[in-house]
Amino acid sequence: MKQELDIQALYAAVESKKSEFELSWSGLAAELEFADDSVFTRMAHGQVPETNTLLTLTAWLGSSLDDFARGDVVAPDMQQQTMDAINSYLRADEQALAPESTEAIASVLRAAYRELVERRHQSSASASTALGQS
Repeated sequence: MKQELDIQALYAAVESKKSEFELSWSGLAAELEFADDSVFTRMAHGQVPETNTLLTLTAWLGSSLDDFARGDVVAPDMQQQTMDAINSYLRADEQALAPESTEAIASVLRAAYRELVERRHQSSASASTALGQS
């Protein structure tokens, strides 16, 4: 999977929001605490800024770098992401829970989550079948 930053799209988004707020390039650089506005000139010429600059710009835009990626994109596994988030919260509470307790809770939650997802899929499939027969 190869992805690249669409620097022209990022630059256009920054330029649009800058205009919306009636800022000059130097005013925007000052607001974002950049040393000067040369980063914007380089972006206009297709050069990709440093990572921290990219993160600052996307935060200012209220978006993420993913919004400006182009190329092959794999859809995230939302079920796995949900379980990963729950597990990280459980592990973070290490003063209250022993590691084996954390794993026991996670195991129960995984089983319950899988069961509920399966029920929802079955319910959706049944509803689709019923609609098709009407």
